[in-house]
Amino acid sequence: MNRCAAAFGLLAFTVFLAGAAPAAVKSSPLVGKEWSRLPTTRKVVALTFDCGGNSAGVGSILATLKKEHVAATFFVTGRWAEVYPAETRSLAAAFPVGNHTYDHADLTALSDNAARAQILDGQTTVARVAGVETRPLFRFPYGARDARTREIAASLGYGSLYWTVDTLGWKGRSAGDKGAIVRRVLDHLAPGEIVLMHVGAATDGSTLDADALPAVVSALRARGYGFATAVDSSSVYTQAVDDATRGRFAASTAWRRSTAHATQRYGSSLRHAARTTSADPARFTVHVPARGRYLVYARWPAASDHNPATAFVFGHHTVRVDQRRNGGVWTYLGIELLKAGERTISVSRSSTSKGYVIADAVKIVRR
Repeated sequence: MNRCAAAFGLLAFTVFLAGAAPAAVKSSPLVGKEWSRLPTTRKVVALTFDCGGNSAGVGSILATLKKEHVAATFFVTGRWAEVYPAETRSLAAAFPVGNHTYDHADLTALSDNAARAQILDGQTTVARVAGVETRPLFRFPYGARDARTREIAASLGYGSLYWTVDTLGWKGRSAGDKGAIVRRVLDHLAPGEIVLMHVGAATDGSTLDADALPAVVSALRARGYGFATAVDSSSVYTQAVDDATRGRFAASTAWRRSTAHATQRYGSSLRHAARTTSADPARFTVHVPARGRYLVYARWPAASDHNPATAFVFGHHTVRVDQRRNGGVWTYLGIELLKAGERTISVSRSSTSKGYVIADAVKIVRR
């Protein structure tokens, strides 16, 4: 059992406002289950961060994830959300956030009613602070759970997200250095690995998980792994669109079709265009079945003559990615509140950097 002190935080994911669980949450395959590894054969890792004590590593963690376009899942206690409301909102605006109880209590030591109150108070507090729904993602404090407490969580619309490996960064320098963090992650590497990390400083003041994160990301990518959130596997709606999807892709003749990069492209072809000073976007149209917050991903093959600052535009976001890197995997672009209907994700030709701009495929995910 991992005794991550309440002094270290936890963050997770949710997208609906508090209240009765929406149908999408009720039908999630995670509800009533426990995952110690994502149910997938894809070469992806789920980085998860707990928030319950201080926020010393939040700035560094957010900067790394956004710079590297890495998906992650955050689990937040209600008390942490109250003490760090700005940080909670920043996390929820960019990543999935879930429930870690109200104040990091060991639910196995509580009565049924007290355990329910801990879960519900955590849920409603995060919803009040950040405007997001945490169901169905729940992580038991300290990893302490049994059949009774798992049943209580399930009755409230949750499933348990455990972990494959604990980096032990919460222990501080006694757990080793940044290299030790990387080695623990790689020692358990397999499709769907769930990595437990923390956003806070240890009692010795160190922030090993935050400090080691860039090296963790680099090491995983060097082994051909991408990044997913728990939402990807607990989703009840996913749609991928590529350049050959009938009626859902449009581009000018400047965007030429290619069948190159067979091992990295998403479908039977892709589009490429020379960069220019005008947008002349290639447009992917995705179908949004209901208003909500959706995770947005893009995919492209990597090559040295591709553009290092390609702009993807969706909703209120403009996200630039380096298409010389991270080829052949779904790369996380962000979370966007989308209205029901047909919505556009565009790839712009406008760039001040040299290299071909690639339009291969995009994907939206909502649980």
